[in-house]
Order: sequence, then structure tokens, then C-alpha cells
Amino acid sequence: PFNKDWAQHASALVFLLSDTQIDGQNGEIRPAGTNSFDAGAAWAQAALQASTLGYHTHAMAGILKEDVHQALNVPSRFKVEIAFAIGKRGDVASLAEGLQARELPSPRKPLAEIAFNGTFGG
Repeated sequence: PFNKDWAQHASALVFLLSDTQIDGQNGEIRPAGTNSFDAGAAWAQAALQASTLGYHTHAMAGILKEDVHQALNVPSRFKVEIAFAIGKRGDVASLAEGLQARELPSPRKPLAEIAFNGTFGG
């Protein structure tokens, strides 16, 4: 319900899928090791391109991925990674009251909390 409340007004709703397999030579199929990483790179580029064209994007990981598989008849080898909405920014007043308050830049953690020298958790 949360994403639907505002994403229903987007110009486009895009589902980003990654192929979990690689088709090799002689019909050999092997697991793809970087499919989620590649999908993340694709999302970043799509968001940048949309911004360059004057659009806004919003990624949504909280989607019903199995429902997407079924509704769009997605083959099982593809992983539904995220959905993202693309559109022009609307009037904040048109959002539900609970969403209006969230229309602020999100706070960021200090770099010292997410980067460090040495071993993990250093």
C-alpha cells in the first residue's frame, strides 16, 4: 500500500530484472555471479538519465516479487530486483498526509559509521 499511494501517479513504473544465468558456448548454462550488481548499476544509470531529462525516480525494493513474476510471465531464471517509478514531481499537497511529511531530504549517516580502515567493523 505504501508505494502504491504515490507511485500510481508516476509516468512509468519499471521492473528491473536480472538474469541469474549466463548462456555459454555449446548450450552450456552457468550461474551468473554479478547479476544483482549489474542490475544495481543499471538502476543507477537509469536514475541519472531520468534526472538529466528533468524527471524524478524512486526505487522500491518492497514489492511483491513473486506476483511480478506471475503477472508479467517472467521466466524463472530472471530475478525481480526492484521496481522504480519515473515521473515529474507533483504537488506535495496531492499526497496522503502521512507521505507529505516524508518529502524532505533523508538524513545521511556520517562517513565514519560506514567506512573504515582494516578488517570489517574496524
